Amino acid sequence: MSLFDLMLRNYFDEKMLEKLSKVKILIIGCGGLGSNIAVLLVRCGVKNLTIVDFDKVDISNLNRQNYFFYQTGEDKTSALKDILSKINPYVSVKAVNMKVDESNIDNLILEHDIIVEAVDDELTKVLIFRKAHEHGKKVVLASGIAGFGDCENIKIKRGKNFSIIGDFVTSIKEKKPLAPKVVAVAAMQADEVLRMVSELEFD
Repeated sequence: MSLFDLMLRNYFDEKMLEKLSKVKILIIGCGGLGSNIAVLLVRCGVKNLTIVDFDKVDISNLNRQNYFFYQTGEDKTSALKDILSKINPYVSVKAVNMKVDESNIDNLILEHDIIVEAVDDELTKVLIFRKAHEHGKKVVLASGIAGFGDCENIKIKRGKNFSIIGDFVTSIKEKKPLAPKVVAVAAMQADEVLRMVSELEFD
């Protein structure tokens, strides 16, 4: 058992730690939401993570995304994998550098227990939700993360196998995404993932 695992015994019981070590989580999008969600989940003991994105780290991302100045120009997936391995060197992170679409999403979803939607494009959000539902997978989504000064409006809507988090109003097309609200939603998404993990049963 690693020192990281021993540390986590202070925060979770053995049953939850076993679930965290077995669960396979897919994060689609490694921007403001996805990068922060991944960091939070690894800190909580998730050991099997697939991160998917097709973009590179840009200087404009640094106001809200969990990257560093020296990583600008790198693929987001490889940059994020490096950060996660520095938090816990024993974590297994599969970095997939591609854009998710109808042609490749099924295999991705089928390989995982919980899906996290962390993308900007509305059509891709719908695709992720639809495919997760088709395959009976649990999914956590976000809607309304822009602006500042109104984090009290962030809500959680839950249904069978899904949770949607956000204010359900603000759009990044109308207001700018800033770190406090984006990270608040990311933290709530990560918390919902932990709740879902606690409900899973493994052989």
